[in-house]
Amino acid sequence: MYQIVFTPRGERDLLAMPRDIQQRIHHKLQWLVAQEQPLRFAKPLVNLPPSTHRFRIGNYRVSFFITGHTISVERVELRGEAYRR
Repeated sequence: MYQIVFTPRGERDLLAMPRDIQQRIHHKLQWLVAQEQPLRFAKPLVNLPPSTHRFRIGNYRVSFFITGHTISVERVELRGEAYRR
């Protein structure tokens, strides 16, 4: 079982969104970490350190990295903005 932790930047991204979107993302993340292998729902990322993977939640992308059994959410962004860095 994985645990979800938000980095300060990830938390800021999430709190800047409308409440209904925040709830949708939160519920989906809880569902994903409850799965036996949550990484099967993730895609690997290249050249976006420190994030190594991302989840797709509707039009939003949640980029994260894993340390042990902790998923650290680095960014929560709209699809069009997620890869512009």
